[in-house]
Amino acid sequence: MYEGEIQQIGTLSQLRESLGLQRLKVRTNNIEAAEQVLHEAINNKQTSIVDVQTFGDRLDVLVKNAAIASTAVQTIFSQQQLQLDSIQTVDTTLENVFVTHLRVAGKDPEFISFPRTKKITDDRKIPNLSPIAIAANKLRKVFDDFQAVKGVDIEVHYGEIYGLLGANGAGKTTTIKILCGLLQPTSGKISLAGQTQNLRSDAVRQRIGYMSQKFTLYDDLTIIQNLEFYCGVYSVPTRLRRNKIDWVLATCGLVGKANMLTGQLPGGWKQRVAFGAAVMHEPEILFLDEPTSGVDPLARRQFWRLINEFARSGTAVLVTTHYLEEAEQCNRMGFMVAGEVVAQGSPSEIKASQSGQLLEIVTDKTQDAANLLKTQLAPWRMSIFGDRLHLVSDRPDFDIPRIRSILQMNGINLHSLRPIPFSLEDSFIGIVQHAQQSER
Repeated sequence: MYEGEIQQIGTLSQLRESLGLQRLKVRTNNIEAAEQVLHEAINNKQTSIVDVQTFGDRLDVLVKNAAIASTAVQTIFSQQQLQLDSIQTVDTTLENVFVTHLRVAGKDPEFISFPRTKKITDDRKIPNLSPIAIAANKLRKVFDDFQAVKGVDIEVHYGEIYGLLGANGAGKTTTIKILCGLLQPTSGKISLAGQTQNLRSDAVRQRIGYMSQKFTLYDDLTIIQNLEFYCGVYSVPTRLRRNKIDWVLATCGLVGKANMLTGQLPGGWKQRVAFGAAVMHEPEILFLDEPTSGVDPLARRQFWRLINEFARSGTAVLVTTHYLEEAEQCNRMGFMVAGEVVAQGSPSEIKASQSGQLLEIVTDKTQDAANLLKTQLAPWRMSIFGDRLHLVSDRPDFDIPRIRSILQMNGINLHSLRPIPFSLEDSFIGIVQHAQQSER
């Protein structure tokens, strides 16, 4: 659905097939330059490339023909002297389907770069200056007899996007509030922008931006009044305020609506205004607590283009999210379960660290097959993904014949059974469920 109308209906397979495109995962040591040259190729209509998007440690490239586009990408990289680490053809996603459909319909909002005024420097090249923007060591927070955060260790570098993932109640919001000085930790050490003392001081606060999980602007003020207020809070120079406010209005699609009461905006629009308010002062460190909650996929993609733009300018970004696909946009991430960080690394590292082999199973009775196999294998190994099952096997040579036999004996037709690579969602589900079982 989009703007109150159903756009497409079908099974997952039907929707993906309707796209008529293929997806390439491209890995390189220079993501920014690679993205730029591929966008130029699209604009010049030189290749069968349709779309390019940064996802943390890789590029996702939508193409008309994978074989032709792969050759074109290799040629472009060679001409631009860019290193190509790998190129792989993978299934398209539902977000690819949704975004492409709306783009064809002319719904894609214009991307407007942030009007940066501060000089961009690479802090890593300055002698004796730590590249670490945010650090937590053995961070704990206890409310009465409840441990919300248990010994969390985190490091976020300047120019890096670090994602904190977890279910509701995992401790993400509590952690982010402690790190940006809104909550006092029970114990542990914190370093913020090189400071370990007076983290609530005005000097430190001027160097950070914070966007909360719940909309924190004032509903009874107009949009322009909210933005002017935050310009004052963050000490944005008077001569720059008009330009910054105009950028927020333009990038949110609210030009001509500045005098509307903020409370009249839909939730997704409020999130966009809140993001603009949090970055107008060009913070060195940016805390984003579920920034795209309630935001449609097109606006979410714009959010992430802006987040990447800030990170590439040297800003350290710590973001919490529920969306596993957008979590792939992070350079590194941590999975939180019951107040603890149980896994950390880049998206590729986390997927590669999973033990066993992931199997995809397609039958004529998905739920019945899942219920049956859970009685034969540890329940955490099995997950339903639409019209198919994902199963983690430590012994695929033994398990595959066994699964075939179990399904056949119970009258369930097996359409396909094949090994597939771990997705971030598979990794997250496996890590979380395994951690929860270990606690019992």
